[in-house]
Amino acid sequence: MGLFKRSMAVTSINFNCWRQDFRVKFILLFTALIVFNTLKPVLQYGLDNGAVSTPLLLPLLFGSTEISIGTPKMYFHIGLILLLCDAPFYYPITPYAIMRSKRSGWCIGTCLYIAAVSLVYIAFITVCAALVAVPILSLSDSWDGAAADLIYGTSQMSKEQLAQLYPAIIPIAVVKYLYPSGATLYTFLTAWASFTLLGMILYLVSLISKNILWGLAVTGIIVFLDPILMWLAWPKNYSPVCWTSVESLDSVQAHRALTIPAISALYVILLLVSFVAIYYQSKRIMITDLQGNNEQ
Repeated sequence: MGLFKRSMAVTSINFNCWRQDFRVKFILLFTALIVFNTLKPVLQYGLDNGAVSTPLLLPLLFGSTEISIGTPKMYFHIGLILLLCDAPFYYPITPYAIMRSKRSGWCIGTCLYIAAVSLVYIAFITVCAALVAVPILSLSDSWDGAAADLIYGTSQMSKEQLAQLYPAIIPIAVVKYLYPSGATLYTFLTAWASFTLLGMILYLVSLISKNILWGLAVTGIIVFLDPILMWLAWPKNYSPVCWTSVESLDSVQAHRALTIPAISALYVILLLVSFVAIYYQSKRIMITDLQGNNEQ
């Protein structure tokens, strides 16, 4: 219990620094604008034609395409990196926090902070997506309405005509085969895991290199490697960023190779390996190294 309390104290200290950090507010505002701009065609179609929409629109934001560099999920992963770009989270109070919480509490607390930031961020995206659908809200667990019409067309307009008037990027397989609730749950959990893994890698590399720029470089490469792997290996998916798209599952598209148990196991293994590496590095690093990293 003592270790848990010390760890939570470290997590709380890191979150308290958000109060004076304009960067966090800017990132959240920018993320909200991306969500609105991406889902605006669905909303506009619904308003123009009296169609309704489920508020569970998160899977539409994490759709996968052959050219994924401009997809919202890429921007969201970059946003997560920017939220944690002050790694290894050295503040004036950090030395005292390490002395009070010990190295174990400091390590666990920081990892909990990364997981909590990732949870807050994906929850924020989910809420923003739901708010976009409020004017045309339907509580039915179905894609029937705006999303389905934009994919299949209507008796008045074909899907090609609708695509010109309302250019939305909607994963066809998701709308065709899955319920919004199931697709949203999968997307939420895998995005949380992907964000957490990315944050832990950023933190680990920053600890090892004693330079945040190396952490940003490595995590940036991981994110931008996603479209490269998509080009080279389509329709296979080898990047954790890819796994956040529910179309990556073989149960949705038979030519895909991944299953929910496989993706779950991969995320658990990668997160555990990252935590063990962070724990080991946290035991070795000197507080003065953190201070020097912060000054750079």
